[in-house]
Parts: sequence; structure tokens; C-alpha cells
Amino acid sequence: MTSATMALAPAYNPGSWSTFFTLTGTVAATLTGLFFVAFSLRVRDLQLSVVIRTRAAYLLVLLVVIVLYSAFVLMPGQSRAAVAAEILIVSVVSVAYLVGWCLPRLVRLAVFSVDLVVRWIAGVTGLLLGIGAGISLLIGNGGGLYFLAFGSLLLIANEVASAWSLIVGIGKDTGAKDIMLVGQPMPEGPPAGQLAAEEDGSRAVPGQ
Repeated sequence: MTSATMALAPAYNPGSWSTFFTLTGTVAATLTGLFFVAFSLRVRDLQLSVVIRTRAAYLLVLLVVIVLYSAFVLMPGQSRAAVAAEILIVSVVSVAYLVGWCLPRLVRLAVFSVDLVVRWIAGVTGLLLGIGAGISLLIGNGGGLYFLAFGSLLLIANEVASAWSLIVGIGKDTGAKDIMLVGQPMPEGPPAGQLAAEEDGSRAVPGQ
């Protein structure tokens, strides 16, 4: 075995990555729990905004992906080919979900900003690194699990940035178009005309 082959050996040995993927899986699982707590405080926003619901959905999907990556690598008794196949399936299905369901909804609503586009590119890049890791493991050449490690770290960083944007600056990168569902009942209150009259002081005095 050459020195180059020895240096690459950990890339194809899931057992060498137990500590690393235990860490990433724990981080992703913790973030998932925190997301559900945060979203529970934004139930009304989730109910009323298609944009926010779509973003929340893909954030949770990417967190589940990180947990699955970690679980498959840590699962004992699997062959390298089995781990590669699992990583490929999760990555391909996730890319199809983001590109085939989430992205068309946002395009249709025309709610993009530079920040949002950058986060989407980072998320898809992390999944593409997962696909690269699966292919590399299957053929026994290339970066192997190093691709998956960098992809997982990129997804975690992207999740933190996206969560901050969604929870703290909710609606700001939707171009002031926090879309309300069609047919959503309007909150009860005085008619708009009455409010306008009261604001400009032109409300009629009773008896006149």
C-alpha cells in the first residue's frame, strides 16, 4: 500500500468518523428541537405566510438530512457500499425536494434577496457534496467521507444563518411581500373608512 493510499484510507472507513459524526448528529438534533420551539412562538406567521412555511420546511428537511448522514455513518455492521447507497438516496431525494417543490413556490411568489439566494446555494452545495461522497465511496476513489464531512459542516452553518434570518428578521427578505393565503379571514375591527376618518379628524360629531 502506497503512502497516498494510506493517507486516503480514513476517507473510506466509516469507523474512523464516529466522533465527528456523533458531533454533527447531536448538533443537528439539538437545532431541530430548538426550531420547533421557535416555530411554536411563530404559529400565526407560519399559518399566514406561504413564504415562511416554505422556508421553515426546507430548514427542517436539511436538519433531518444531517441527522440521517450521521446515523448512517455511525450504524454498525454496514459495508462501504451500503453507506454510500444510503447517503446517495438521502442526498438525491433532498435535492429533488428542494428544487422540485420548495424552489418553484418561492419563484412563483417572487420573494428573493441576495441573502436568501446565497443560503439556498449553500444548502444545495452541501447536498451536492453528499452526492459526491456517496459516489466516491462506491468507486473507492476521491474525497470519500471528507466530502460528507465538509457538506455537513456547510449545512450546519447554513442552518444557523437561515434560522437567525427567519426567526429574528422574519419577512424582511421577502421583499415586503409576506404573502397571505388567499381567502384568509381578515382580523375583526372598525371599517377602514372609519379609521381613516378618525385619523384625519373628520369624524362627524353625533347629532350633526
